Amino acid sequence: MTWNRPLLLAKAKALAAHISISIVLVAIALALMLLRWFPEPLFTTDGGGTGLKLLLVVDLVLGPLLTFVVFNPQKARRLMVLDLTVIALLQLGAYGAGLWSIHSVRVQAVAYHEGQFQAVTADTFADQTIEPGSWQALGNRPPYLVNVRDPKDGDEAAGISAFGFTQGLEPYHLQFLYEPFAVAAPQLLPQGLSLAALQLQQPALAKAAERWLARHSDIAAESARFFRVQGFYGSAVLVLDGEGRWRGGFEGDLRKPTPATPGKPGPDKATA
Repeated sequence: MTWNRPLLLAKAKALAAHISISIVLVAIALALMLLRWFPEPLFTTDGGGTGLKLLLVVDLVLGPLLTFVVFNPQKARRLMVLDLTVIALLQLGAYGAGLWSIHSVRVQAVAYHEGQFQAVTADTFADQTIEPGSWQALGNRPPYLVNVRDPKDGDEAAGISAFGFTQGLEPYHLQFLYEPFAVAAPQLLPQGLSLAALQLQQPALAKAAERWLARHSDIAAESARFFRVQGFYGSAVLVLDGEGRWRGGFEGDLRKPTPATPGKPGPDKATA
């Protein structure tokens, strides 16, 4: 077989240029996912990694591969521009569709319910009647850290339409039961585990917590609280500071603590 070395070099340069552009697009998508849609530790528990793999296939494989196949400097310039334009449009269309699909299942809220946090994706609220400005009342931007309060008198009347089409959904899916986590933080923070309690209950996971705290020196280790957060693909550890603010998290299977009951200490007090 005879290889056309100049042609292969030209194709390789076009491939490298296309891959460079694709890397920029993937980096933008990854930044959006990590910083806004699936912040730490939700990237793996709620499908951020799966969405990224799809983008990688489209942007780092299919698009550059098509460029490598069709690129030929000996083609008429008009045809070459037409070929590359079609490839670019196809890739951008697939990239936009993939990004929108990921955006539609981004984590909208991290809701505390029955002793653990639940990551709740945006598509859950698509059919719910949500009052204007009610999301903004929960925080500056999503994902919102919220507590799922107990229903009050009048909730069913005020949210009767919501109850009508949310039959079968869990309470942590219902937006009108949300309140900012900070409101209930003084009562709920003790239900999380301190580092000392974690060292007693799950020593291996405590090592991961220590490594995480070492990278976040602005958080006092003695005030940090560790909670289980359950996502669609698995669970992780959510870290809150002493004021009940979400500060990040890490991978790990933290056993679900038993919520405190009146007259009994929470899990942290019982074990720390």
